[in-house]
Amino acid sequence: MKAGGWPSIALIYLFGVLAAASLTKVIPLQQDFAEHIGMTLAQYTLLLSLLSVPAALTATVVGGVIDRIGARTALICAAAAGALANLMFLLIATPRGFHGVRLFEGLIMVGVYSAAPALIMATTSTERRGRAMALWSTYTPVGVSLGLLLSSYFAGTPQWRGAYLVHGVLFASLAVAGWLLPRPPARPAGSSAPRPGLFAAMTEPGPLRVALVFGTLVLVGFGVNTVFPGWYARQENVSLGEASGVLAGLNLVMIVGGVLTAALLARGMRHALLFRILIVLGRVAAIVMFQPDMPRAPRIAGLVGWLLVSGACIAVVTAMLPRVVANPLQGAAAAGLLSQVAALTTFLTPYVWMPILASGRWPLFLVVIAAAGAAGILLFPRARDEAR
Repeated sequence: MKAGGWPSIALIYLFGVLAAASLTKVIPLQQDFAEHIGMTLAQYTLLLSLLSVPAALTATVVGGVIDRIGARTALICAAAAGALANLMFLLIATPRGFHGVRLFEGLIMVGVYSAAPALIMATTSTERRGRAMALWSTYTPVGVSLGLLLSSYFAGTPQWRGAYLVHGVLFASLAVAGWLLPRPPARPAGSSAPRPGLFAAMTEPGPLRVALVFGTLVLVGFGVNTVFPGWYARQENVSLGEASGVLAGLNLVMIVGGVLTAALLARGMRHALLFRILIVLGRVAAIVMFQPDMPRAPRIAGLVGWLLVSGACIAVVTAMLPRVVANPLQGAAAAGLLSQVAALTTFLTPYVWMPILASGRWPLFLVVIAAAGAAGILLFPRARDEAR
């Protein structure tokens, strides 16, 4: 497979999609966990958060290691481990067992989220890199939708574990396809930069700012994905599985946001300006989306607007990553830092959003969204943070 070609980029992209599906495939199964293995609400909330623990503790260092062993090798190993994790999910029968495998699943995501963008940056030309990273930014909505769809199909049936079987088969197939991935050069041509230390990405303001802004997007993005099925089911008097299916289908709107963002940036629009505009639009959409007693059509329209803005925000922030990485040998470490901050946020997110959902105090949803948006604007990288 030709390095830097669109088939290669698309294959790398699929690793991100399958990894992201792990985030949400547990959401439609909450009632099944309670009925079949006796999982309490507290244990389920912990199950949601545990996936982020390995990344929260190790992602930057793992990224530095991947810079040394090779992103291609890391992706193949991660896909094989993903198949193994889903096999274990089919066999275990206790909440503690699910928690243990969920931690292992989190390690897989560390590898994918560090290695995949690094391999894209290492194998694409300067002209194609921006568009490729914009495409990469859409792996989350596609993966989130895949996870919700997989589980919503099996939720509430005797075959409720079927999502894990399908997910495992997909991971095994991707591990085999991974051997087609190109091998990037050990050191980019013309580069005389020394190999950075494992913690170097944490000391550079550009990558750190990008990671922190991405964390604000995770706080609201994963938070909405976590609570909206339950909120929608309560407001519209439908099942949790049906509500998850609605969110899963509409999540793909985020891809449109990513594509539109790539087009605007290619035409010269400033990253920071576009980000500010999107934050304001997102707040408006959230008001419509969470307003109680709102008719279904406007609520769905608000959700579509929210997802469109969310996809665009993720694309803007992801497109900044190659602009702030000064050392070409530091791609996976910088991506790992982003993943680590996002994972810390992911771990905390259910504990912020689930109590609000349980209380029904919907204005607090808007408070969290507004605070995260303001923080993102303040933290967004400045021109002086970009690599020269």
